[in-house]
Amino acid sequence: MPAIVDCLSELELEPKDLTHVAVALGPGGFSSVRVGISAALGLVVSKKLPVLGISTHEIEAHPYLAEVTEKAHLYSLIPAGRNELSWSRNTPGHQVDIGVLAPENLVSQLEPGGILCGEACDLMAGLVDSSRLRGSDSFTRDPDVILDIAVNKFALGLTTPYEELRPIYARPPSISKPKPPK
Repeated sequence: MPAIVDCLSELELEPKDLTHVAVALGPGGFSSVRVGISAALGLVVSKKLPVLGISTHEIEAHPYLAEVTEKAHLYSLIPAGRNELSWSRNTPGHQVDIGVLAPENLVSQLEPGGILCGEACDLMAGLVDSSRLRGSDSFTRDPDVILDIAVNKFALGLTTPYEELRPIYARPPSISKPKPPK
């Protein structure tokens, strides 16, 4: 919350000046995603502000969607731990698939013209031609991309109901029911 207050202060704004809030839902770091959603809810619930949850895959893919064609689908790649990646496959007009695979297993299902973007592109180095990789040399979750997506969706009247603002996990959290005693 102090970082949010600092950002608003740089813009000569205060939390009371907020009219809409957008938040990344994941996949991403377990604690980071949960803290982000909690902070967003803390900002919007008391004033009943509109909120929008955006998948991290959508954020990663957004700058490259213009490259998507019937022959060149776009794969967004996010680290999922255990040397695996969370991926989404974008085709013209919509996202089709989502999953978690080891990089060498994902390679076997890529279309020949498939384009890869996102912060886990480095896991594909040496497995696909580097000309197919986008955004692997810099921070890819650009706040301006989140803002662009949010402004467009809010303008269309799209929001996320508070009770549906939940983390998107690449795989179920490792915190689970205790194992029965042996």
